[in-house]
Amino acid sequence: MSAPPILELRHLSKRFGGVTAVDDVSLAILPGEFLTLLGASGSGKTTTLRMIAGFELPTAGDILMEGAPVTALPPFKRDINTVFQHYALFPHMSVRANVGYGLRMRGVPRAERDERVARALDMVRMAQLGERAPRQLSGGQQQRVALARAIVNRPRVLLLDEPLGALDLKLRKEMQLELKALNKQLGITFVYVTHDQEEALTMSDRIALMRNGRIEQLSGPQDMYDAPVSRYVADFIGETNLLSGAVTAVRDGWADLRIGDTTLRARAAAPPAAGASAWLSVRPEFLHVIRGAPAAGENQLQGTVRETMFVGVVTKIFVDLPGGATIVAHNPPGSDVPPTGSTVRLGWPAERGLCVTD
Repeated sequence: MSAPPILELRHLSKRFGGVTAVDDVSLAILPGEFLTLLGASGSGKTTTLRMIAGFELPTAGDILMEGAPVTALPPFKRDINTVFQHYALFPHMSVRANVGYGLRMRGVPRAERDERVARALDMVRMAQLGERAPRQLSGGQQQRVALARAIVNRPRVLLLDEPLGALDLKLRKEMQLELKALNKQLGITFVYVTHDQEEALTMSDRIALMRNGRIEQLSGPQDMYDAPVSRYVADFIGETNLLSGAVTAVRDGWADLRIGDTTLRARAAAPPAAGASAWLSVRPEFLHVIRGAPAAGENQLQGTVRETMFVGVVTKIFVDLPGGATIVAHNPPGSDVPPTGSTVRLGWPAERGLCVTD
């Protein structure tokens, strides 16, 4: 039997005047889980986080922590801490004083406070910089101090609102790994907000992808990548080719789609009825240039190479199809790159395509 949720959102909604920012969201978050609220700007993810923290009151719905309602409690009475994108460190205090400030306000004895501060700084690899002022630290170091200040209070839940947004790419990737390691080391539940889908895929146990104030899909990172429930999810998570067509047949979890003059086959977890409009989603890494006879059961399309682009690990091949669409294939290292203007056939295993609707 799985553990009961540490945090539950039940039919949570938030309206600002005539605008509905969060619309009937229900979600159960497990102890020790790293759950990410992912979505574009305006999708409702930050408003949801602020309601969990107690900075916003819901218009409707309930928030429960370990089964007890906390919806009406102020932030300081919830066993929850928040790390923001802007670190808000006290400039006149040392690193050590910043981290220990909350403990001092709560009346924690000096000896215990010093021990807990030292342990928190050690966890974020800042033990040697405890006497520095925030202005003497890099952005990444300041972010570590903000994390230490949050975890020193030993919250049951840690909320992180795009905390890596101000960091450069290399440092952001390093901090992603460190945050994931801290989550496992501390056993604290992390609820993380980001608009960066790669960040969400890297760190999360589960992702709640939000759209127009609702959860569009809730699943593990690989399931969300491999089995998106809609065109929106397929397009938001990773890179994909989306081809518009009409469903001509549905059987045993498969759909046939007529796209231009070609019929293509794809997996269909929830296939629309025959005759309905749908999209075929296929990731560029599954497309390859057919240089001989096609494999049995392969889908294939023919088009003209518009351009090629070397991006390090692969070369992207942009192919214009007769109907006007353009698809992208990833050409692996060591394979010949077809020249611009040449006609190519692209193939992929039918099981690597997915039939989705809006």
